[in-house]
Amino acid sequence: MIIGSYRNIEIIPQREVCNRQILHLGMALKIELEAGCPSGKLYGESLAIALAAHLLKTYSGTRQLIPFEVNLSKRQLREVIDYIYDNLTLELTLVELASLVNMSSYSFCRWFKRLMGLSPHEYVIQCRIERAKFLLTYTQFSLIEIALQVGCSSQSNFTTLFRKHIGITPKAYREMI
Repeated sequence: MIIGSYRNIEIIPQREVCNRQILHLGMALKIELEAGCPSGKLYGESLAIALAAHLLKTYSGTRQLIPFEVNLSKRQLREVIDYIYDNLTLELTLVELASLVNMSSYSFCRWFKRLMGLSPHEYVIQCRIERAKFLLTYTQFSLIEIALQVGCSSQSNFTTLFRKHIGITPKAYREMI
């Protein structure tokens, strides 16, 4: 029995299978949702693509993954990076970033990670944290102003994200410098 098919890709149903990777991806998504989504849409989209790739690899009837042979230029990578920096205040999405170089979200994720060593989500978070550190160091903006300038929906989400990546709160970071 086939429960889904798209362009010759079939997912075969499995009964009583405990797949740890699916469990971990699901738990990561659950934790993110319960925390109020401090990492943004890009993280959820990245988890969805990871889940889809795993399902195709593990449970596809054809056992064939989507081929990946994209060789885009350094100029195109620079365009994506510049777009990310210029739009850190926005809720960036994989579809949006992938469309800059006319790719699917799946192919874009693989291409970006291969070239940058980080997933698009990880890279955007790194950029947001670096901008936040700069703003905390060299401006007198309030924490909520900085949160909004780095794409966080609230000061609480900003504090959670900052603490997760730096180990201390933004306020403590500012007081240290």
